[in-house]
Amino acid sequence: MNVRSALRSVAVVGGGPVALVSAVAVKQALPAAEVTLVPAPVPADALADRFPLALPSVHDVLARIGMPPDLLLARGVARPRYASVFADWSREGTDWMVGDDAAATLAAGRLSALWLRARNARERVPPFHALNPSCVAAAAGITDPRVEPALHLDPARMAKALASIGGQAGVRFAAPFAGVEADDAIRLQDGTRVAADLLIDASGPARLLCSDRAFEDWRDALPADHVSFVPSDDDPGTTDRYRATAKGWHAIWPGVRVETEEDGIIIAPGRLTASFAGRIIALGDAAVQPGPLGRAGFTLALGQLALLLELLPARDPEPLLQAEYNRRAGLQAGRMRDFLGLYYHGRGRIQGSFWHRLRDNSCPASLDRLLAQFARRGQVVPADEELVQRDAWTAVLLGQGMRPERPDPIALSVAPAEAARLLNDLAARLAALDYSA
Repeated sequence: MNVRSALRSVAVVGGGPVALVSAVAVKQALPAAEVTLVPAPVPADALADRFPLALPSVHDVLARIGMPPDLLLARGVARPRYASVFADWSREGTDWMVGDDAAATLAAGRLSALWLRARNARERVPPFHALNPSCVAAAAGITDPRVEPALHLDPARMAKALASIGGQAGVRFAAPFAGVEADDAIRLQDGTRVAADLLIDASGPARLLCSDRAFEDWRDALPADHVSFVPSDDDPGTTDRYRATAKGWHAIWPGVRVETEEDGIIIAPGRLTASFAGRIIALGDAAVQPGPLGRAGFTLALGQLALLLELLPARDPEPLLQAEYNRRAGLQAGRMRDFLGLYYHGRGRIQGSFWHRLRDNSCPASLDRLLAQFARRGQVVPADEELVQRDAWTAVLLGQGMRPERPDPIALSVAPAEAARLLNDLAARLAALDYSA
């Protein structure tokens, strides 16, 4: 008889929101187990911890531990992000936006297909982002209760709130991390040791528990290894703003203030080929570093945490379960890599030394297939373990100027002038905050 033995103890190493949310979630899932948080310094390139942002797809993970979006927004732990704005990033030179919630719908057919049908016939149509309620709300500088935003999380307030929840749940807060020993026990700065059935490395790119594991380099797909910010006193409100330059791009994010444009952070995009091995599992930037564009690290961390809670391991290592976790976590990470790769390989901006070099970069096969399929048919096929709205993929490709070779068969049944009328009417209703059909 094969009986699984429940975990008796879990140790989490890290000093930021990723470690804290992991400790709280595991303790709530395993109330009888001893869960110990071992603090460690947060590295400068731990973007998931330093600039946490949660897309709508992982809000349920936060709600599960007592931090629903409405509560986080009401208490000032989070502020809403409705969309991202991109300037100098298209063939046509026009700005475009990507919304964090789903686009509007039309009974006559797919929104993007109708938009392409009218535009290809040179009918006058609004920008594609004017058909997305979250982009409309962001552009108007308003909040709309019908739109589910991404959450800009204040890392200090988030850590304080999580520490309070963790203390009430019974998480043990240990002395700071000093090292790891041959038997995987954690050595603390007070001279004591922590041994556990499961060890979670949430220490960011330092990977204090698993620095020796194989790492898959993503610099061809995600060539930006440095994020820089523009000195600005303006508050970007409910948007993140990006501007492409000859040497790459720079960002304006809420709450980020710098003195010079040279200030920035060096990162190494990529992931561990196996984030779960033995008794150690890596979460957050320790497992995958998607780079700065889109601030996707914390969303991936919550996606990984949800997988861990779904496939909760037993006391003894289970190779099949670990293989399944690594497979699904790899799908999550690879899909996010491909989405972020669209911004570099979506045939948008081509001027400048940084963008010229991209022609020599090789794309992952999955991204090549996606780009080829959209170029032919204008479709993005849904995938397993998706953390990004399907409409966001289309918005990125259309915003950069990619136009499919073949029209959508259903859209062909709608006259271009009628398609334009439907789209302009929808844009007008969205601008007036009237979503009625």
